[in-house]
Amino acid sequence: MTLAPRIYATIQHLFMKGIIETVELREKPEQDEEGKRTYLLTADGKPKYALRMDTPENVAMTEQLHKAYPDSALLPKILYADPVKGYLVQPYVAGTTGHDAEGRGSKKVWLPLLVTELLNRYEADEAGGKWGRLTEPCSSWSEFNERELSKARENLNGLQPAEDCERVALLLEPLANTGSKFLLHGNMDASSFVFQDKELAGVLEAKPTAGPVLYDLVQAFCSTPDDLSLEVLFEAYSLLDEKAVDQERLVQEALLRVYCRMGQCAAENRSELNEYVAAWQFWRMLLPEA
Repeated sequence: MTLAPRIYATIQHLFMKGIIETVELREKPEQDEEGKRTYLLTADGKPKYALRMDTPENVAMTEQLHKAYPDSALLPKILYADPVKGYLVQPYVAGTTGHDAEGRGSKKVWLPLLVTELLNRYEADEAGGKWGRLTEPCSSWSEFNERELSKARENLNGLQPAEDCERVALLLEPLANTGSKFLLHGNMDASSFVFQDKELAGVLEAKPTAGPVLYDLVQAFCSTPDDLSLEVLFEAYSLLDEKAVDQERLVQEALLRVYCRMGQCAAENRSELNEYVAAWQFWRMLLPEA
């Protein structure tokens, strides 16, 4: 592994600074994506730390998010961030990821917890003109939504009627008015959630985003194909401190995100695609007429 010498030097540096205990490196990265690797460090044979190697920009953005919301029990602390932003170290969060349907339990339970323990801690951030992913900013929230829908249209070409995308596109104008802008976690994907005994224990792998709180709520709602019901969505929204929209607007947001999530599953050939397609048969009935 080409990064091994750097990894071992980093571990030694962290030990000498007193950041970590004596550990062993699991040779295979826990995650290995383009430009990013997360290594599991063990002590006495048990997982102890997560060492995340990433681009300086991503490390800096993640550090910014964690500094903004230090009191959320769902965001694992950053024990150390490299001064030149090449990596960061966090405590290992034990449990199963949200990919495990049995392990994650009911969305009726964990989605409200996400709202009260993380989303309600978000603070307005009106500084600057960035919207969307902070690593790929847009000039407006409308531009961000248009990008997301464009990706979904391409990914679902031939899999879903073109008329559906045309009707979803009618929602872009009413969704353009977002109200206040917040610094969001931005990666409310099931693979980023960790559960212990079917209870939400951590939200990892942030992709800091500037936008409305509603985005993270609905993304989390859409992150698994089970319980994609209005009842679950409305109940979670009722706990949100930032109630800036009515139920009609909430449903419009959900329509866009469910459609985009279906497109993401198609692009990544995820096994849940058929479940999302089945759920979409209900949601598409709520779309505006073309």
